[in-house]
Amino acid sequence: MDKNRSKQTGNKGSDWSWFWENLDHYLARNQLKQTKQRKTIVEYFLTLHSHLDAEELHEAVRKDGHNIGLATIYRTLNLLTEAGLVEQKNFQDGKSLYEVILPNEHHDHLVCLDCGKVVEFENDEIERLQEVVAEQHGFELISHTLDMFGRCSACQKKKKN
Repeated sequence: MDKNRSKQTGNKGSDWSWFWENLDHYLARNQLKQTKQRKTIVEYFLTLHSHLDAEELHEAVRKDGHNIGLATIYRTLNLLTEAGLVEQKNFQDGKSLYEVILPNEHHDHLVCLDCGKVVEFENDEIERLQEVVAEQHGFELISHTLDMFGRCSACQKKKKN
Protein backbone atom coordinates (compact mmCIF):
# COMPACT_ATOMS: atom_id res chain seq x y z
CA MET A 1 0.00 0.00 0.00
CA ASP A 2 3.01 2.31 0.19
CA LYS A 3 2.72 3.93 -3.22
CA ASN A 4 -1.06 4.21 -2.99
CA ARG A 5 -1.21 5.45 0.56
CA SER A 6 -1.47 9.11 -0.48
CA LYS A 7 -4.78 8.24 -2.12
CA GLN A 8 -6.14 6.41 0.92
CA THR A 9 -9.13 7.92 2.54
CA GLY A 10 -10.52 7.43 5.98
CA ASN A 11 -12.42 9.68 8.35
CA LYS A 12 -14.38 12.42 6.63
CA GLY A 13 -13.05 11.39 3.19
CA SER A 14 -9.67 13.01 3.87
CA ASP A 15 -6.63 12.55 1.65
CA TRP A 16 -4.05 11.20 4.08
CA SER A 17 -0.88 12.13 2.12
CA TRP A 18 -0.18 14.97 4.58
CA PHE A 19 -0.39 12.47 7.46
CA TRP A 20 2.08 10.03 5.89
CA GLU A 21 4.50 12.85 4.98
CA ASN A 22 4.45 14.21 8.53
CA LEU A 23 4.88 10.72 9.97
CA ASP A 24 7.82 10.03 7.63
CA HIS A 25 9.46 13.33 8.69
CA TYR A 26 8.92 12.54 12.37
CA LEU A 27 10.41 9.06 12.01
CA ALA A 28 13.42 10.42 10.11
CA ARG A 29 14.04 13.22 12.66
CA ASN A 30 13.94 10.68 15.47
CA GLN A 31 16.01 8.08 13.61
CA LEU A 32 13.15 5.57 13.65
CA LYS A 33 12.20 3.17 10.90
CA GLN A 34 8.85 2.68 9.25
CA THR A 35 8.19 -0.96 10.03
CA LYS A 36 5.71 -3.19 8.24
CA GLN A 37 3.66 -3.59 11.45
CA ARG A 38 3.62 0.14 12.11
CA LYS A 39 2.45 0.80 8.54
CA THR A 40 -0.32 -1.75 8.87
CA ILE A 41 -1.51 -0.28 12.17
CA VAL A 42 -1.55 3.26 10.77
CA GLU A 43 -3.38 2.16 7.62
CA TYR A 44 -6.11 0.53 9.71
CA PHE A 45 -6.27 3.48 12.09
CA LEU A 46 -6.82 5.93 9.23
CA THR A 47 -9.62 3.89 7.67
CA LEU A 48 -11.54 3.21 10.90
CA HIS A 49 -13.88 5.64 12.59
CA SER A 50 -12.72 8.40 14.87
CA HIS A 51 -12.47 8.05 18.65
CA LEU A 52 -10.99 4.60 18.49
CA ASP A 53 -9.39 2.79 21.41
CA ALA A 54 -6.35 0.54 21.16
CA GLU A 55 -8.37 -2.61 21.77
CA GLU A 56 -10.77 -1.83 18.89
CA LEU A 57 -7.84 -1.17 16.57
CA HIS A 58 -6.15 -4.39 17.72
CA GLU A 59 -9.31 -6.38 17.08
CA ALA A 60 -9.69 -4.96 13.55
CA VAL A 61 -6.06 -5.66 12.64
CA ARG A 62 -6.17 -9.22 13.99
CA LYS A 63 -9.57 -9.92 12.39
CA ASP A 64 -7.88 -9.43 8.99
CA GLY A 65 -5.21 -11.96 9.87
CA HIS A 66 -2.37 -9.70 11.01
CA ASN A 67 -0.47 -11.06 13.98
CA ILE A 68 0.27 -7.78 15.74
CA GLY A 69 0.26 -7.59 19.52
CA LEU A 70 -1.68 -5.11 21.60
CA ALA A 71 1.57 -3.68 23.02
CA THR A 72 2.68 -2.81 19.46
CA ILE A 73 -0.67 -1.09 18.86
CA TYR A 74 -0.18 1.00 22.02
CA ARG A 75 3.42 1.86 21.08
CA THR A 76 2.31 2.97 17.61
CA LEU A 77 -0.54 5.10 18.97
CA ASN A 78 1.86 6.69 21.47
CA LEU A 79 4.32 7.41 18.65
CA LEU A 80 1.55 9.04 16.58
CA THR A 81 0.57 11.12 19.59
CA GLU A 82 4.17 12.20 20.20
CA ALA A 83 4.43 13.11 16.50
CA GLY A 84 1.47 15.47 16.94
CA LEU A 85 -0.64 13.57 14.41
CA VAL A 86 -3.07 11.95 16.83
CA GLU A 87 -4.72 13.18 19.99
CA GLN A 88 -5.34 10.93 22.95
CA LYS A 89 -8.61 11.70 24.74
CA ASN A 90 -9.71 10.32 28.09
CA PHE A 91 -13.45 10.84 28.16
CA GLN A 92 -14.49 8.34 30.83
CA ASP A 93 -13.56 5.26 32.82
CA GLY A 94 -9.85 5.83 32.21
CA LYS A 95 -10.26 4.53 28.65
CA SER A 96 -8.10 6.33 26.11
CA LEU A 97 -9.58 7.10 22.72
CA TYR A 98 -7.54 8.33 19.78
CA GLU A 99 -8.38 10.59 16.87
CA VAL A 100 -6.42 12.20 14.06
CA ILE A 101 -5.59 15.88 14.51
CA LEU A 102 -6.79 17.30 11.21
CA PRO A 103 -4.89 20.43 10.12
CA ASN A 104 -6.85 23.66 10.29
CA GLU A 105 -9.91 21.94 11.72
CA HIS A 106 -11.34 22.11 15.20
CA HIS A 107 -14.28 20.42 16.81
CA ASP A 108 -15.59 19.77 20.28
CA HIS A 109 -17.25 16.72 21.80
CA LEU A 110 -20.45 15.60 23.46
CA VAL A 111 -19.85 12.38 25.41
CA CYS A 112 -22.54 10.05 26.72
CA LEU A 113 -21.61 8.84 30.19
CA ASP A 114 -23.80 5.75 29.87
CA CYS A 115 -22.99 4.22 26.47
CA GLY A 116 -19.77 6.10 25.62
CA LYS A 117 -21.10 7.58 22.38
CA VAL A 118 -19.01 10.54 21.22
CA VAL A 119 -20.52 13.24 19.01
CA GLU A 120 -18.29 15.79 17.34
CA PHE A 121 -19.69 19.25 16.80
CA GLU A 122 -18.63 22.70 15.66
CA ASN A 123 -20.21 25.89 16.92
CA ASP A 124 -18.96 29.32 15.90
CA GLU A 125 -20.66 31.03 18.84
CA ILE A 126 -18.90 28.79 21.38
CA GLU A 127 -15.58 29.44 19.63
CA ARG A 128 -16.19 33.21 19.73
CA LEU A 129 -17.16 33.12 23.42
CA GLN A 130 -14.02 31.17 24.34
CA GLU A 131 -11.90 33.81 22.66
CA VAL A 132 -13.81 36.58 24.49
CA VAL A 133 -13.31 34.84 27.85
CA ALA A 134 -9.59 34.37 27.20
CA GLU A 135 -9.24 38.03 26.21
CA GLN A 136 -11.16 39.20 29.31
CA HIS A 137 -8.64 37.35 31.45
CA GLY A 138 -5.62 38.61 29.52
CA PHE A 139 -4.87 35.28 27.85
CA GLU A 140 -3.63 34.73 24.33
CA LEU A 141 -5.56 31.63 23.31
CA ILE A 142 -3.22 29.06 21.77
CA SER A 143 -5.46 26.00 21.83
CA HIS A 144 -8.39 24.58 23.71
CA THR A 145 -10.63 21.58 24.08
CA LEU A 146 -14.28 21.38 25.03
CA ASP A 147 -15.72 18.05 26.06
CA MET A 148 -19.27 18.07 27.42
CA PHE A 149 -20.60 15.05 29.30
CA GLY A 150 -24.19 13.92 29.65
CA ARG A 151 -26.64 11.36 28.34
CA CYS A 152 -27.48 10.81 24.67
CA SER A 153 -31.14 10.62 23.64
CA ALA A 154 -31.11 6.80 23.42
CA CYS A 155 -29.75 6.46 26.97
CA GLN A 156 -32.24 9.05 28.25
CA LYS A 157 -35.07 6.93 26.83
CA LYS A 158 -33.65 3.77 28.42
CA LYS A 159 -33.37 5.52 31.77
CA LYS A 160 -37.04 6.62 31.64
CA ASN A 161 -38.26 3.09 30.92
